[in-house]
Amino acid sequence: MEPRKTSIAFEYFLYAAILAETALAALIYKVIFHSGEMARFRIYFAIFYFAFLAWAVAQLNILHRNRKSFMRESTPFAEPARPEIATADTRRLLGLTGLQLTIVVLAFAAAVAAFSWALRAFR
Repeated sequence: MEPRKTSIAFEYFLYAAILAETALAALIYKVIFHSGEMARFRIYFAIFYFAFLAWAVAQLNILHRNRKSFMRESTPFAEPARPEIATADTRRLLGLTGLQLTIVVLAFAAAVAAFSWALRAFR
């Protein structure tokens, strides 16, 4: 039995939503917050942005964990993981390994830089 197609579609939706939300956050920060009237909403936008980002990352973590457990159950004759490899996955921060967290941070920084450049270029 394969993973449900709805979970795959939801995963792609989450990736697209993270990118769209980051673009929207860059747009709001660069364009709207230069007016003094909207400056007081910065904290609300920041809270909303980081709350949504945390929710999306948590949902992706759940999807990946479910997929990994499904793969383990679907291959009953596979060799058990070696202890030294299994211990590398036990040190997690926010459900992510160090390498995964580094990739998330780099992708976020690249997205902010790309959207900032696009806003400057098309202004």
